[in-house]
Amino acid sequence: MSFTASSEIGNVFVQTTHHRGFTVEEIAERAMNKVLKVDSEESLKHVLIKYLREAQESERKEMRNKLLQTGHIDAANHIGDL
Repeated sequence: MSFTASSEIGNVFVQTTHHRGFTVEEIAERAMNKVLKVDSEESLKHVLIKYLREAQESERKEMRNKLLQTGHIDAANHIGDL
């Protein structure tokens, strides 16, 4: 689900999911929109790090949810602690 709004301070874009993490495609689309706006190599590095971390977190969320759904609560809690 996506939501875009404009205000006096600029544009706001919010993207959410329901009981899942973001897909690689969803993260890549947001990263691409940011990468196209960076003005230096240092800025590019920060953008890439942000979205790579987001991809890692999303994958852990997916794994945790699947473990919880199959009754592996202890393993899910350990993944949640990472």
